[in-house]
Amino acid sequence: MKKKTILSFVLAVLTAGAGLVQADIVSIYVGVDSRTTPFNAPGGSGPYPDNPNNGRLTLLYHHGDHFHGIGAYRYTGPADTPVLEDTNGNNRLPESFTGLSPVRLAKGTGEFDGKYRSGLPSGLSQNTEYGNFELRNVHSLAGEDDTTYNSSAGRWNGEFANSDVYLELISATQGLNIVFGDMATMDLTAGNKYALGAGNAMFSVKPTFWLDGTAHAGMYTAEFRLVDMADSMRNSGRFFVDVAVVPEPAGAGLALPGSTMFAAALWRRRRDAQPVTEA
Repeated sequence: MKKKTILSFVLAVLTAGAGLVQADIVSIYVGVDSRTTPFNAPGGSGPYPDNPNNGRLTLLYHHGDHFHGIGAYRYTGPADTPVLEDTNGNNRLPESFTGLSPVRLAKGTGEFDGKYRSGLPSGLSQNTEYGNFELRNVHSLAGEDDTTYNSSAGRWNGEFANSDVYLELISATQGLNIVFGDMATMDLTAGNKYALGAGNAMFSVKPTFWLDGTAHAGMYTAEFRLVDMADSMRNSGRFFVDVAVVPEPAGAGLALPGSTMFAAALWRRRRDAQPVTEA
């Protein structure tokens, strides 16, 4: 009887630990920047003219209790002669400041047999943190995670109901392929777009990145921006997704999925990560 009690307690602890990962909360969201206060230029030269991202669609990375804006516009240089750039230093997944390697593609099965693909379970830190590329409307967090949804004084929870949001491809490494759900592989001609959904719809779209089984080892990159085909919001800055094929030693397999405790530890690291800020 005592053994059953102990086992029940252990299962309860593991279940509680799994809750820390918040299974129904993904990592990547689409929102709009509503900050009106400009950032200050470096060197004490004063504030820039405005926040160049105000009213822009923004890719948001969920860091547990706050967001990181990915690939937003920024000003550089002194305040009186600013230079506007359509991306920033935090413009990649995995995020550069983490020092993590690109997301590792793994050997697939079924329709991905003989190919390397994203989205498979892995104990690799970069895959656990950044390997789920599902994009959701930020408003899907309302009532699910109000702390993050309302973070940064509500900067990211503004409405964009009249938008028609698309993911536009800017460039991709030759050999890289992208498929959305059961759709055919995306035509990776620069400028092609994939519909995510209307701003008033709780859209949820998961792309799979894949390579042929004969692909050369190394990093492959896709460059995107978010665009509003209804022209109610301004388009986002540019951002990049980095994936990789890594040769395996003979007889070695990919790491098995991490334990619940490992997943919970990664969630805490995401929660405690320092937000990327502008001067």
